[in-house]
Amino acid sequence: MRVEVDVGVIDPVAAVLDRISFDGPVPPLPDPVERVRLREAFGWTVTQMGRANDVRRETVWTWESDPPRTPRGEKGQRYARILAYFAAELARVGADGGSATSEPEPADEPESAPDVLAPEVTSRELDFDIEDPPELSWPDTDPAPARGEMAVAAFDEPGSWIDLPEGVTRLCIRCGHPTSSVVDGRPRHVYLQAMAAMGMPRCDTPPITQAEPASAPRTETAPTSAVTTLAPAPAAPAATAPPPAATAPAPVLPAAVPPVVRPPAAPRRPAAASSSRRANRAAKKPTLKPVPPEFTDGPLAVLGITDGALTVHLADGRTVPCPARSLQALAAWALDKRKIRLGAARVHDNGFDQDPLIILTESAVAHFGLPASLADQENLRLPADHEALKSVTKAGWELTKAGFGPWPRIFKRLDGKRHCVQLFLTPWGALEDRVWGPAGELPAGDLARMLGTYARLLITPRGTVAVTGEELMTSLRPPTKAEWSQDEGRYVSVKVPHTLHTLVDPAPPEAPDEHPVVAADYPEEGSRPASEALDEEACIWVRPADLITDVERAFTHVVALDVQVAFLAACRRLHVGTGPAVHYPRNPDFDPALPGSWYVDLSHVETDPRLPSPFTSSGERPDGPGWYATPTVAYAVELGADVGPMEAWVRETHSPYLQPWYETLRDAYLTVMADLGVTTDLDDEAFLAAMAGYKDGDPLLVTLAGAIKATAKAGIGKLRQRPNLGVDHVFGDPWPALKRLTWRPDIRAMILSKARTNMHRKMHNLATVAGRYPLAVNNDCVVYAAHGPSPLPLLLGPDGEPVRGGFRLGVNPGSVKHQGSQTIDWALDLLAGGVNIANEIKDASLVPVA
Repeated sequence: MRVEVDVGVIDPVAAVLDRISFDGPVPPLPDPVERVRLREAFGWTVTQMGRANDVRRETVWTWESDPPRTPRGEKGQRYARILAYFAAELARVGADGGSATSEPEPADEPESAPDVLAPEVTSRELDFDIEDPPELSWPDTDPAPARGEMAVAAFDEPGSWIDLPEGVTRLCIRCGHPTSSVVDGRPRHVYLQAMAAMGMPRCDTPPITQAEPASAPRTETAPTSAVTTLAPAPAAPAATAPPPAATAPAPVLPAAVPPVVRPPAAPRRPAAASSSRRANRAAKKPTLKPVPPEFTDGPLAVLGITDGALTVHLADGRTVPCPARSLQALAAWALDKRKIRLGAARVHDNGFDQDPLIILTESAVAHFGLPASLADQENLRLPADHEALKSVTKAGWELTKAGFGPWPRIFKRLDGKRHCVQLFLTPWGALEDRVWGPAGELPAGDLARMLGTYARLLITPRGTVAVTGEELMTSLRPPTKAEWSQDEGRYVSVKVPHTLHTLVDPAPPEAPDEHPVVAADYPEEGSRPASEALDEEACIWVRPADLITDVERAFTHVVALDVQVAFLAACRRLHVGTGPAVHYPRNPDFDPALPGSWYVDLSHVETDPRLPSPFTSSGERPDGPGWYATPTVAYAVELGADVGPMEAWVRETHSPYLQPWYETLRDAYLTVMADLGVTTDLDDEAFLAAMAGYKDGDPLLVTLAGAIKATAKAGIGKLRQRPNLGVDHVFGDPWPALKRLTWRPDIRAMILSKARTNMHRKMHNLATVAGRYPLAVNNDCVVYAAHGPSPLPLLLGPDGEPVRGGFRLGVNPGSVKHQGSQTIDWALDLLAGGVNIANEIKDASLVPVA
């Protein structure tokens, strides 16, 4: 198939497929690493490979992952032939200097080439509202260089190239490899002076590798370090820092922040360990993608006053001056690629590049004439008639509907698009104290380093950690994409399957009490019966004191185990609904593959009273029928219960929507923890020692680890954001959050249901095998009686082996860590008063009040 794009550009996928013979013997499939190498060397993306094999890009990822999912049948044979063709073409290119994607272009190409390519680029206009700021066409006061000078210049000038449409490549006239850039009318890879300063060779120059002196001592570093790799800083002082687009420093830690002092190497699990030692699976390190030239100065900048001048602190440690004296001048400066190259690339091919983030410290807030704090602490907004805001709107800039608060967005409409800058005002509480601690008071350089690392591991912050977590969800699974329409002759917006691309109403039991759906059935506030509401929450339970046995009272200690990032762990491979709820009013058959809510009676299911009930958040046995999410009902079936749903609201279109979100947050958390000395391959004793001391490491990394965990937890909570009760809200009226595609209380219920049943399954297995029962449970923390303060004996069965399906120590989400230990007398005194010791075990000073 050939796709014509205005000027007759041939679809590169179809052009390659036309040259492949799909007859004869099927070649063997190479290993996953070789599959990736062949595809990338040929210049294809996973999207193009998916189109060639008529599968989704996610399927191609599974073919290239380790361990891979082996493609079978006709698609597997097609995939093998395409890879074999890539290998043959790449070998031919290496032998005769040709091109692997198409015939080489003649050296005497006519000068009319720019006139052919330019209309192709300008014709790709989208007819839907996006926030995708390209490089702005700011007026240039400098005379343009002559054409002859451009032809012989060693470096390309910023903005001197044009980009071909997505999926269209040409052969670079220098190296013969595919490129999507056209410089001075010729297809060629862009080479900036800043790229040379960073040590990046030109495309036709082989990189030079300097041999390390034999006498030089080797410095052991982690393969992917959250700070040293992702946020390097220069050794040069700020006063001599070069302009951002001219040079880049060597990657060393700033002098103000000492490098992380690692403890001696912890013992590793032996290769032939006994069955009592289960090695944790090594986590995949986040792939460090090359930074596009338009974002070489990093995703964000922190502004402060140094020696009386406004100074920009970048994530890599450099400092540059900022000439802006007003907010509108600051926004224009941040978007002008000739002055600063801020922002970050999109995290998904169907998404948009990330806007620059400008963080204003207390001194920078005063510099722009803004108050040191917000007078309106209820709405957290600066009055629209403030002089600084009037100046912004007068200059043609606009604010979003949220107004100018701690996280305002300033944008200007140019060429039918919005070009945005995100601001953070630290004196106004933009960084929540409960998450970031005193980070807002850090020196500007340290703050840039920490937030820059957060942005590179996850995404550029867009507000609170809840807002950022939700933004990460949408960015990893964009709801729409631009697709070429043959009928309309232009790019159109189409919905992406298996994403949250359509606003859907919650089912009546899934909606919170304030929702219009509930108000329609129960007009009086608070009149909905509890049995008619889906109540999937984490478990908070205390065992009654009369059920504590004499054997347990004879123990010396109580020990708490805390599940690592429990709610995030529940998102792993969890299928959630992506479409509207379908109502089955009469006795449907239970299907564990369908996410949704089921009206079923689980009160007859017998459970040990020394364990909390897995069906309620209180841990009490249900007293009648009620609504339960699919994981809860599936766990009841697993326990042997005979379930017979009387009614159901289920979603027949579903997918593991949160899987990329889970993997991104998991990898970010493990990367930071590894930099703090807590890795996935430590044995149990070494892990306990590392966790006991990791908070004594780099305080910025400790804060960063907590922020990543908070992003996961708050992002899940954002799925069911409730109205601000008492603040201009009337019962039954909609509130702004309902307009978000990601406002999905059913998905939140699925996650919490899965997390609670996962934890109960481990407690049940430990009780069944080892006879150990919890004394208290608080969300993701469980307390047991023990013969000492160590948690290690708790994890083993009577045979001295780990309990199958029980708790495991480790840093991975879903594993557990030691939360704390106290004496049994301390615990029994509090339990007698009904105090949840799982919530208090870290505080040894807590005593019962007479």
